[in-house]
Amino acid sequence: MFSLKSIIQKFSKNNSSRYYASLMMTSTAAYLLVYEPGQKTPVHTAEQILASADDWPNCINQILDSSPLIKQASLNVVLPGSQYQLFVADKPDVAESELAAAIKYAAADYINSPLDEVITDYFDIPVQQHGQNKVNLVVANKNFVLMLIKTCRHKCNQLQRITIDELAYEDLLLNDNEASLLVVHHPNEQLLVQIVKEGKIYFFRRIRGYDKLDTFAELEIKHGAADGLSLEVQRSLDYFESQLRQAPVKRIYVSVQNKHESMLIDQIGENFDVPVLPLKNRLADELPDSDNHAYFPAVGAVQELLYQHSNKVAKEGTA
Repeated sequence: MFSLKSIIQKFSKNNSSRYYASLMMTSTAAYLLVYEPGQKTPVHTAEQILASADDWPNCINQILDSSPLIKQASLNVVLPGSQYQLFVADKPDVAESELAAAIKYAAADYINSPLDEVITDYFDIPVQQHGQNKVNLVVANKNFVLMLIKTCRHKCNQLQRITIDELAYEDLLLNDNEASLLVVHHPNEQLLVQIVKEGKIYFFRRIRGYDKLDTFAELEIKHGAADGLSLEVQRSLDYFESQLRQAPVKRIYVSVQNKHESMLIDQIGENFDVPVLPLKNRLADELPDSDNHAYFPAVGAVQELLYQHSNKVAKEGTA
């Protein structure tokens, strides 16, 4: 898992927390959820619009100041897409402790910033094509991450984890043994298609050309977008089954912040034999009273904390 633990631990307080929270950032806003153990729905919800690309420190400060509960909370944070890259890279033949640094230099040609301005981490690929030895490499903006850590550690009880969009969606399906394909989109960002099985990402793709999918009108969906998305889904399914030799996915989840989302889902569903469902249905019990889809990965990001808490309580109960 991508956690930047080596950096976060330098600032860690290691105090027990009463609440568990997640901070999700997109290219346009930040979203905060705070949960109390034992309660399915959040006890606090907040949204803060990003005034400009340079206004992240102010935006983060404002949203973390929206509730005093955050001072008693462990926090997981999801980086905005503009502050990281994720791609598949060859795995160097070095010791595990040296791997993150070695991958960075091996993949230097694919990294958009100077190497001294980024922080890298990686997570494994569960199944690979024959003869390959690759990992998923995350490259994050170093200054942004350090600003984030400094801000959060002063506001919350414990900064637990820094993660990315793809892994936050993965965490929504932690307990699913069968494969699911997700089609998700945030305004002004590339479309994400990924397949999750047994709580792991088996496949992901960022697809250009759909940055404004949230604004598509009914005619655009009926006469182009739905078929185009179906083609991208079919390509992903073909790769998963033929190249990775996996059993077919059991369901397809869609999350698109568009008033015609239900029609889009129905149109895509006509092209596949498996159920095509709104991702919101999967999360109904844990969501705040909001139609904003950016809260979906925020729910995923906090699942790890709630899961750890429930396991701790269960162990204490049997001790």
